[in-house]
Amino acid sequence: MYSDIMILRGLLTAPKHGYEIKKYMERLTGGLLNNNTLYPALRRFEQRGEIEKIAEEVAPGRPQRTVYRITGKGRERLLALLRTADPQVLVKDEEFQVRVGLFDLLPVADRRRIVEVRRERVEHELALQEELAAAAGHAPWGERVLAFTVERLRLELLWLAELEAVLEETAPEETALEDKG
Repeated sequence: MYSDIMILRGLLTAPKHGYEIKKYMERLTGGLLNNNTLYPALRRFEQRGEIEKIAEEVAPGRPQRTVYRITGKGRERLLALLRTADPQVLVKDEEFQVRVGLFDLLPVADRRRIVEVRRERVEHELALQEELAAAAGHAPWGERVLAFTVERLRLELLWLAELEAVLEETAPEETALEDKG
């Protein structure tokens, strides 16, 4: 789901062709998007009216490139994807982080809900890991892994508390995505 978010987000600022979207994604994710994900997604978005072809770029020695632009329906789809606060989705680091990275596109209430769902999930996972650590016995390498995992979860809870504090100071406002609607 986060790849759909990032593809649509890549088209918010200006029309782009697939290769430009791929390069945009590589800068943000380190290259996690391949052609077998990108181009079927672009076709799917186009079929649903969420993006539209606006031009064909032809340059000597290069393949023809189709330039796409996001539509109003695509902006609505992006907002719907960003608002997803399903715990089964937000358990994945990349799904949660892409939403936080695009919080400027979401109303404050949605931001709060997403952070709350993630916090609940991390608290649950921390309790499980602490339980495992208590029952681990004397397996030194296993104890190291559990200690690392517990520490990582505690650090994330601190970060989530920081996010919640910032959100408490934030007044509800129009989102950047809705402003462009």
